[in-house]
Amino acid sequence: MRSMYYKTPNGTNWTYTKLKALGQAKTDSSGPAMPQKSAQTAHYIELGSYQYWPVLVPRDIRLYTYEQIPAFLRENPYITDGYRAYLPSRLCIKSLFILSNETVNIWSHLLAFLLFFCLGVYNMASVLPSIGASRDDYVIYSIGLFCFQLCMLCSVGYHLFCCHRSEKTSRRWMALDYAGVSIGILGCYVPGVFYTFYCNNYWRQVYLVTVLAMILAVFFAQIHPQYLSKQWKQLRSLIFCLVAGYGLIPTAHWICITGGFSSELVQAFVPHVLGMYFIAALALIFYVSKVPERYFPGQVNYLGSSHQVWHLLLVLMFYWWHQSSGFIMAYRHSQPCPDVPQHA
Repeated sequence: MRSMYYKTPNGTNWTYTKLKALGQAKTDSSGPAMPQKSAQTAHYIELGSYQYWPVLVPRDIRLYTYEQIPAFLRENPYITDGYRAYLPSRLCIKSLFILSNETVNIWSHLLAFLLFFCLGVYNMASVLPSIGASRDDYVIYSIGLFCFQLCMLCSVGYHLFCCHRSEKTSRRWMALDYAGVSIGILGCYVPGVFYTFYCNNYWRQVYLVTVLAMILAVFFAQIHPQYLSKQWKQLRSLIFCLVAGYGLIPTAHWICITGGFSSELVQAFVPHVLGMYFIAALALIFYVSKVPERYFPGQVNYLGSSHQVWHLLLVLMFYWWHQSSGFIMAYRHSQPCPDVPQHA
């Protein structure tokens, strides 16, 4: 029967143990076959601080501790085990189906990509026709969802190939991941600006061009050789905060020209905007603080780390804004634009 390889503890080191497949009894020279139960328990291996995960580790892939991985992978010292490293592209793809400390990061955004894809198919086939959407609606709606999907795929690519044996390849995927975050932010801005300034073509164009220029500036900043270095980590976070926080400026302007907080539309839509920023701020807090693993080092290596929470909150934020954009789009089709000056 087919043999399998398992990562098992041997004193203070990790080794591979070759075991027979389930159902084949083990024998020794001094006695009869071992009971079936004993053979099965051998398939439960220890990974980090979690004991007895029923996980099959492929023959050519092993998991490393934080001290064993290359320097360019050492981002979070509180995640102590479960790292993939030194892998060619083929095994990076194969590692998609094993349990490591990147499994939740990969699958959360891979499933989110499928979610936004299915949402797009359903809404374009059913929701948009039901409200009498125009060609512009279809274009804006497609841009928003496409940006979200591309953001998810960039993230999946980085977390899948960050363990590549080439540091240059790993860094390229990291740059693509950061670019994906910028694209996701653009996917929030385009429908938001388009529908809030739906009745004011001048300011709609001004803010759309400004946002596009900011995103392009971030892309060009990534060309700098030091952009992805650890020394620039805080600067990278600051740049993304400024790009995301810029949205408060057109929001405040829109509130003023719409009639202030006495406006029915403002009262209905501002909670959607604040909800998005609340989710974004919460996600950033987890991302920067490295909580909870900071207080429980080694205890959340595989499930419950801050980056996993960041991933889930990012998906929630995009979904929240997608629903909010649908709300204001439906409002624009049900309420005619007031007769106001275009440069108000």
